[in-house]
Amino acid sequence: MNEIVGQIQESYRAERIRVSYCVFDIGAYLKNLAEKGFIWILKEMKDLSDAEKILIDHYLIEYRANQIYDNLDDCLNMQTHKNNSAATSDKSTQSTTPTKEKQAKKQQHLEVRDVKQFIGYKKAKELETNIIELCKNFPSYEVDHIVNQIERSAGSIKERIEMGEQIYVGEKFNQYSIAIGSAKETSAWLQVSLGQKYITQVQFNELDNLTTQVVSILTKNLSNIKEKEGKGMDLPNPFTPNVKNFGAYTNALQLVDKIYEITDRREFRKEKDLVKIIRKRATSSVANLAEAHQLYIPKKFRFFNDSLKALDGLHSLLETSLIKGIIPEKELKEINELRISIRNVLSMKMKNISDEKAS
Repeated sequence: MNEIVGQIQESYRAERIRVSYCVFDIGAYLKNLAEKGFIWILKEMKDLSDAEKILIDHYLIEYRANQIYDNLDDCLNMQTHKNNSAATSDKSTQSTTPTKEKQAKKQQHLEVRDVKQFIGYKKAKELETNIIELCKNFPSYEVDHIVNQIERSAGSIKERIEMGEQIYVGEKFNQYSIAIGSAKETSAWLQVSLGQKYITQVQFNELDNLTTQVVSILTKNLSNIKEKEGKGMDLPNPFTPNVKNFGAYTNALQLVDKIYEITDRREFRKEKDLVKIIRKRATSSVANLAEAHQLYIPKKFRFFNDSLKALDGLHSLLETSLIKGIIPEKELKEINELRISIRNVLSMKMKNISDEKAS
């Protein structure tokens, strides 16, 4: 992997020199790299200008879901094979080793189906349709928050399933992993909505059951692929734990309920902007915690870290509320105890992930 990271960084340095450091040309190159899923690799370079850093951060955020952190050799081989296939000569054919031929074939034996006939796609589409219809009855002040987030995550499930219908085994796992994470995030937003009584228990059960069905279908598909077409490939375990059995997740939902209860009081009525961002920080901790329950360890680590950042941002905002005298110190202490308990679990999980990667 280190060799591939170095190769991509050196290719970028060469391109940078070729275009004479022209920001527009570099920007186009960086966008292309982000779309392919490799822009994160440049973040480690020490010789970046401020303009480059800004562009890299911009495209990393815009194409966050595209980034590929595992099986880089497979993905690079895919693109190299595609770019060079037209220019392959007899000489290069003779020099190709049997191992490389085997690897190339190994990545290209999935049958591409009509995704619209796939039961997982149909279920995901049904889920998105039902959620969009349901969100029409949400309070208007949640349109820029819960409504946007749950519609986005539900739409991502269907989109990623469609993008996963291709010949490359590794990329199918990547797209399905994102879809699974989005399904778990959607379930989290449904639980937040239930907690605020925006939806009924019956509505929650119906939609949450749909998300569970989608995850089960995708998991079963990946399990079959790993057992058959994916033999010999370094593919992740397709089975993900149930986030509802994760204590930190349950505590995070309790934290959200507490935050909504407090910010709904008369003292906060003149602090609409503060209320909005406090609620966003609290719900973001839940959403990221849920989305972390997908296949690839680096993505799991990243979402756990985003949940931690949301919790820390929430603490700062609550202290601001204390300074303004709109939240009692005793209540802030109770919230912090809950927040810290979540933080401690996430920190421990992240340490375990780091230790596993190091071993």
